[in-house]
Amino acid sequence: MRSIDVGTARLRWWFRLLVVALLLGTAVGGVSVPSVAGASGPSVAGASDPMTLADGANQPAVPSPRHAGSTPPDADVASSVPSEEDPSAATDGNASTTAGAAAAAADGVIVELYPNPIAAGNEGEYLIVDLPVAGNWTLSDGYYDTPIPANVSGRVALSTAPAAASDHVDGPVRRLPEHFPLSASGDRIVLAYEGEPVDVVAYERAREAEVWNRSWEGLRGNGWRPYGYQPHGSGTDEPASTRGSGSARSMRPTNRTAEVEAFVLPDASDAPLSAIEGAEDRLFLAGYTLSSTRIAEELIAAHRRGVTVRVLVEGDPVGGFSAGTARTLDRLADAGIEPRVLAGPRSRFAYHHPKYAVVDGRAVVLTENWKPSGTGGAANRGWGVTVFDRGFADELASVFDRDATAIDAVPWTRFRENVTVHGGGRANGTYPSRFDPHRTTASNVELLLAPENAADGIVDRIDAADERVLVTVPRTAGPEWRLLEAVIRAAERGVESRVLLSNAWYDAEQNEAIAARLNDRAAAESIPLSVAVTEPRSRYAKIHAKGLVADDAVVVGSLNWNPSAATLNREVLVAFESASAADYFHAVFAADWRGGSVQFPIGLAGGLAAVGSAAWILVRREVSFT
Repeated sequence: MRSIDVGTARLRWWFRLLVVALLLGTAVGGVSVPSVAGASGPSVAGASDPMTLADGANQPAVPSPRHAGSTPPDADVASSVPSEEDPSAATDGNASTTAGAAAAAADGVIVELYPNPIAAGNEGEYLIVDLPVAGNWTLSDGYYDTPIPANVSGRVALSTAPAAASDHVDGPVRRLPEHFPLSASGDRIVLAYEGEPVDVVAYERAREAEVWNRSWEGLRGNGWRPYGYQPHGSGTDEPASTRGSGSARSMRPTNRTAEVEAFVLPDASDAPLSAIEGAEDRLFLAGYTLSSTRIAEELIAAHRRGVTVRVLVEGDPVGGFSAGTARTLDRLADAGIEPRVLAGPRSRFAYHHPKYAVVDGRAVVLTENWKPSGTGGAANRGWGVTVFDRGFADELASVFDRDATAIDAVPWTRFRENVTVHGGGRANGTYPSRFDPHRTTASNVELLLAPENAADGIVDRIDAADERVLVTVPRTAGPEWRLLEAVIRAAERGVESRVLLSNAWYDAEQNEAIAARLNDRAAAESIPLSVAVTEPRSRYAKIHAKGLVADDAVVVGSLNWNPSAATLNREVLVAFESASAADYFHAVFAADWRGGSVQFPIGLAGGLAAVGSAAWILVRREVSFT
C-alpha cells in the first residue's frame, strides 16, 4: 500500500492553482509583480544617531515612487492603444508621460539647508532642492506644509524670505507659497512628489551660521560647514549652489619629498624670523594674533623691497582683541600693508587659529602665535617646521588666498573703526637654548587642515604606529574624543604611548584629572599608556605645542585636541615622515617629560655624555621616560 502525505499533496495542489491563476492573469489583464528597488532613506544632517526610513524600527514604511506606473515585463511598451478594461486610460499617451515623470521624480533630492542664519528671526534661511521634473512637489516637516511652485525644475533655491536669502545664494531664490520655517533646534524635512515621499533630511540641531550640503557628508562626517566655507582644493569653476559651496578635490600628491627644518621654542627663538627673512616675491602671514615687533619689522622691510605682503588674523580672539595686535596692525597699515581680519556675522570659522607663513617657495608652520611669548621665545614650549618646497608653499598660499578673500575677511582699517581693544602683559622670560634646529629630508609631506582632514590625518598616523606614539598638547578632550581614543587603541596593541599636557594654571586642574583617569585605566588594563602634566623647571613657562610623533611620522600645527577645533576652526598643520626629525622631537619630548633631564641606557651614557643637541637623533627609541 502506498502511503500519501496529505499535507504535501495539498501544498502541491495549491501551488498548481496559484500558477494557473498567475498565467490567466497575465493573459487577460497583464498582471505583474514589480521588482523592489532599494529605496533610499533620508539623509541625516548631523544627527548623532543617524535615522533613516529604512532602518528605523519605529519609522513608517515609505513606498518608493519609482514603482508608480511600473510597466509589466511582458507589456508592449510601444503601444498607445487604451485598454477597454480601463476606462480611465488616456487616449493620447498621457498615461505613459505621467508614469515617466513619476519615475524621473524619484531622483529628486534636498541638496542644501541653511536653517540658522545670523539674523533676527533667522531671516534669510533657505533650502535648495534638485527637481528632475516640474510638477506637484511639496515640502513638509510634520508641522508645516508648503507646495513648491509648479513650474520650476532643476536646482532650485527656496525660501519664505527670498530677498534676504538671496544674500546667501548665487542665483534666484523662489518664494515658498506657504510659511515653512526651518527649525534651528532640529527638523525632519520631507520632499514629496504627487504626495509620495522622495527624499528626507533629518537633523538634530543646526549651529548658528552653518550650512548643510549633501555632498559634504563624507568630508566632515555630518555634512555641516561654516557659512561661506570652501574646502581647500575645490575648484572655483565648478558649479556651486551657494557662495560657500564647492566639491572638494584632493590636491595632495601621493608622495611629496622635501627638505624640512624642525625646531622648538623657546630654544630656537630665531627660527621663525629666519623662516620669513629675505622674501623676494611673496610673504603671506596668517595667525591668531600678531604683536611681535621683529616680525612686523620684517614684514615692512619686505614690503619696501617690493614683495607682496599679506597678513590675516582673527578678529575676535578669546579674551578680546589685544592692544598689542592693534598697534602692530596699525603700524603695518601705516607702512602701506593692508592686513585683513576674519570677523563679522558671516564668519566661516569659529576662530581663525592657524600660525603659518608662506615665503616665496617655502612655508613655515608653527604651534605658536606671532607674539613675544610664542615665536619670540619668551615663554612657551612650541614646535615648528619649515618646508622648503615650492609645491607645498603654493598649496598653502592657495589656502591663504581663499581665506583672505572670502566674505568675512575685513580690511583692518575698516575693522579698526569699531574694535574694542584690551591691554595685557608682555612676556619677557629668558630661557636656555638646548635644542638647535634640525634639517633633514622628509617624505610624504602633507598639508592638513581643519575643518577638513586634520583630525582624520592624525588618527590615521596613530593607527598606523607600531612602536611609539608621543603627543604634546596644552589640553585635550576626554578619552571619548576620537584623537585620544586612537592613542588608547595604540597602547592596547602594545605601542608605547605618552601624552604630555600643560601645567598652565587655567589647564592644570583639568589636565591632572584626565591624567589620573587615563593612568588608572592603563594600570588596570596593563597597557603601555602614560599621561603627565609637564614640569617646566625654568626651561619654558608652559606647554603650548601641538605635536605628534607616531613611529617616524611627525605632525605639527595649530590644532588643539578638541572637537570644536577640529570641526569649527581654521587650523593648519604639516605632516611628514622622517626618522631623524621624529627622533629630534622625541628627544625634546623626553626632556620635557622628565622636567629637563633625560635618562639614557647604561651602554650609551658614557659615549653620549659630551654630545650636543645635534646628536640627539642618535638616541632614537632608547630614551627612557622613567
